[in-house]
Amino acid sequence: MTTPMTAAEFALAYGLLPASGTPAPAAPNAVYTTGLNERWDTVAWKLYGDPTQINVLVMANPAVPIVCQIPQGTVIQGGILPPPAAPASTTPWG
Repeated sequence: MTTPMTAAEFALAYGLLPASGTPAPAAPNAVYTTGLNERWDTVAWKLYGDPTQINVLVMANPAVPIVCQIPQGTVIQGGILPPPAAPASTTPWG
């Protein structure tokens, strides 16, 4: 069983523009400096348009502590998103 793609993964895989208000996915070498009261999920949203991609950021930044609020001014390196899985068929015949 495959996991469904997020909206950001779908847009990236099919060359579509993200929905209004959704940031475009960042380049893998993106660098982000945190502001006041930022969390891992807000940084993932700003870099990838998907707050569930926290694990990508954590793996790319092993020296940054995993805390509720990342200290202001912390430099976060953007990680490489896993390639999107092929969409599952919605028909019973394949």
